[in-house]
Amino acid sequence: MPAGKPSATRKAKVSTEAKSAYFLTFKLDLIKTEMINRANAVYRPACGVDVRSLRVLRLICDSPGITATRLKELTLIEKTMLSKLMADLIARKLVRRTIHPDDARHFELWPTEAGLSMRVASDELGQSLETEMLSMLSAEEREQLNHIVDKLVAVFRESR
Repeated sequence: MPAGKPSATRKAKVSTEAKSAYFLTFKLDLIKTEMINRANAVYRPACGVDVRSLRVLRLICDSPGITATRLKELTLIEKTMLSKLMADLIARKLVRRTIHPDDARHFELWPTEAGLSMRVASDELGQSLETEMLSMLSAEEREQLNHIVDKLVAVFRESR
C-alpha cells in the first residue's frame, strides 16, 4: 500500500466513528458526561458530595417523606447505587429516615436542616456552574434548549 493512503479498514472505521458522532444520544451523552465531570470538580470540594448525591438530596428536599422506591423512579439510579447514596447522605446527617406509617417494610426519607442548607448552597453553585458551562449560548438559546429538553423529558416520562 502506498505511504500516506489509509486502508479500506481504516476508512470504514473513521466513517463509522464520524457517523456515530452525529447521533443525538451520543452527543447528549458527551455533553452530560462533560458537564457532570466539571460539576463534580466543583461540588466535591465545596459540598463534600457529587452530582448524584445532590440529585438525590434535592429530590428528598422537594418531596419530604419520599420513599426509596419513588426516589429510584425519579432519579433513574440503579437500586444498589441509590442505597449507597442514601446511606451516605444519612451518615452525613443530611437526610434522616423513618419507618413508613402505612407499611413498616418501607422507609420515608426526610431532609435535615443541614440537608436543606446544603441544598440551598448547592443550588446557588449549580446555577452559576450551569450559566458558565452554557455561556457560549445566548439567553434565548438557553431558554430554547431548556424548553426542548423539558418537552422531551415529559414525553419520555409519560411513555414509561
